[in-house]
Amino acid sequence: MNKQKGIALITILVMVALATILAATIGQRQKFTADNTAYLMRQNQSLWYAKSAETFFSELLIEDAENAGDVDFLQENWAKPMPAFPVEDGYVTGQLYDESGKFNLNSLIDDSGQVNVAAKQWFERLLLNVGLTAELSEAVIDWQDADNENIGPMGAEDGYYRGLNNAYLPANTKFHAIDELKMVRGFEGEKYLKIAPYVSAISVKDTKLNINTAPAIVLASLDEHLDVKAVQVALETKQQNIEHFANLDEFWKLAPFSQINADTRSSVQSLLGVKSNYFRAKIEVVLSERKRQFQTNLLREDKKVYVLSRSLAPE
Repeated sequence: MNKQKGIALITILVMVALATILAATIGQRQKFTADNTAYLMRQNQSLWYAKSAETFFSELLIEDAENAGDVDFLQENWAKPMPAFPVEDGYVTGQLYDESGKFNLNSLIDDSGQVNVAAKQWFERLLLNVGLTAELSEAVIDWQDADNENIGPMGAEDGYYRGLNNAYLPANTKFHAIDELKMVRGFEGEKYLKIAPYVSAISVKDTKLNINTAPAIVLASLDEHLDVKAVQVALETKQQNIEHFANLDEFWKLAPFSQINADTRSSVQSLLGVKSNYFRAKIEVVLSERKRQFQTNLLREDKKVYVLSRSLAPE
C-alpha cells in the first residue's frame, strides 16, 4: 500500500511538472508571437511614415522647380532639414541631399562607349585629393566599358575578377549605385570610404554637376593648381553672404577658379551646371524609442518627382 501511494505521488508530481513546463512554453511562445507582431506592425508603420516624408520632400522639389527652376543652391527650402514631425509614440525627420553636386561615376564613359578624357582627368585629381591613387580610374572605367581589355596597368577585366577567392565578373555597364564601387579593384574597405562621400551613380543622360552644391574637394579637383582650403574658404564666404552662382560665368570669375586656364575650362564646361535633378532623401523614424533609417533616391524631371529606389538599411 505504501509503495502504491509513493508511485501515485511521483506520477502526480511528474504530471504537475509537465503541465508547468507546457504552460511556460505556451506563455513564452505567445509572448514571442506578440513581440514579433508588434515589431512587424512598427516596421510597417515606420515604412508608411517614411513614404509620407518622401511625399513631403517631393512636394518641396516640385514647388522649387515651379518657382526657381533655373538654379538650385543650398539656401533653398529643399536643402533645409525637415523639422521633427510628431507622430504617435515617436517622430519623423529627415533631409534632402543633392547627388547632382557629386562627381558622377557614369560620366567617365560617354554614350558612344568611349572614355570621357576630361571627366577621367577630373576624377583622377579627386582620387589624389582624397588620398588614393589616380590610376584607380582605370579600374572604374574597365568596370563599365563593354570590352574585355584593360585600359591601363591598374585596369581590371574578367581575368582579374575571376582570379579572386570569391570570383565574380565586372558589370560592363553603368553604375546603378555607388555601393558597386566596393567590388571594383582598388576600392576595398577604407579606400571606398574615402571616395564614397564625393561620388554619385546617376544614369540619367546629360546630367551635370551642380557647382552650387558640390563639396570644396570636388571643385578643387577641377584643376591640379587649385588648393582645397582656398576653395573651401571661397565657397563658405559665398554661402555666408547668402549668394550662389547663377551661371558658369560667375563661377569662372570667382577666385580661385579664375586662375584656371582656358583649355581646362573648355574641357570641363560641358560637365558643369547650376541645376540639380537627382536627390537622396535620408529619413529617420523613431517609434517606441526605436530608430529606423530609410534612404530614397529621387529624380526630378519636367517638374515631376519619381522614386528611383528605396533602401531600408542604415547608411
